[in-house]
Amino acid sequence: MGLIPKKPIIKESDIIESLGVKSILLWGSINSGKSIISTIIAKKLAEKDKNKNIALVYADEITPMMNCFFPNNSFNTLESLGTLYTPIKITNDLLFNNLTTIKKFDNLGLLGFKNCENYAQYPECSQDIAKQLINLLKNEFDYVIIDGSTTFIYNQLTSVAFNEVDMCVKVCTQDLKSASYFSSNEAFLNTVDISKNKEIVIINKIDERGIYEEVFNKANDYDYKLSFSKELNDIVEKGNILLDIKDNKFNSEIDQIIKEIF
Repeated sequence: MGLIPKKPIIKESDIIESLGVKSILLWGSINSGKSIISTIIAKKLAEKDKNKNIALVYADEITPMMNCFFPNNSFNTLESLGTLYTPIKITNDLLFNNLTTIKKFDNLGLLGFKNCENYAQYPECSQDIAKQLINLLKNEFDYVIIDGSTTFIYNQLTSVAFNEVDMCVKVCTQDLKSASYFSSNEAFLNTVDISKNKEIVIINKIDERGIYEEVFNKANDYDYKLSFSKELNDIVEKGNILLDIKDNKFNSEIDQIIKEIF
């Protein structure tokens, strides 16, 4: 297997300086497609360089995402993120023993709740555990992608990630529902460390309806737009995001985002 612990890193600042951005948090409104984007970015990074280890964390404790994107027969192992909320200290061995791995990519490790699990089955994730987990992942993996919970103020792993990752990626849709989400949660952002110089904004067209750009742009700027891809939509509905996406326009847009971030 490609996923093995690395030698300890003495100074975390050294790796950030030498490699640039290595950890990101994707966050955004309900049904904005952030989980899909997170998974595609992780998959593309894993495909690009087999010698790089990538960690993908699904922080949502309400709707487990691993079973939504990967068929059961694609897993080498299937573990639960909730197991890591139990100990006082997370060790390298504990982390790697509780990674979910998939057959197609030996260098991609997943952390998330399993199908039929929920937050009530495990101890609540504390701020300390969340910080330990994120920093251990940053030390042990070349790239860390965290798919944040929409209810980030109640999800410690997401709220702590705002402070710990190198860059935040805000995912929006161009409609009143998304605009309402961000305006109503703006006050909560005062409790986390998010600044303009470490955030990019993606507008994601998640269906074939008209784009209500004038509605969203009254109060928001964005860096990238992702086009609607019927092919990707079909792949997601089949529950197998491991399938190759041949939509050239969508791939080009995602590749451009990955190039800027990493």
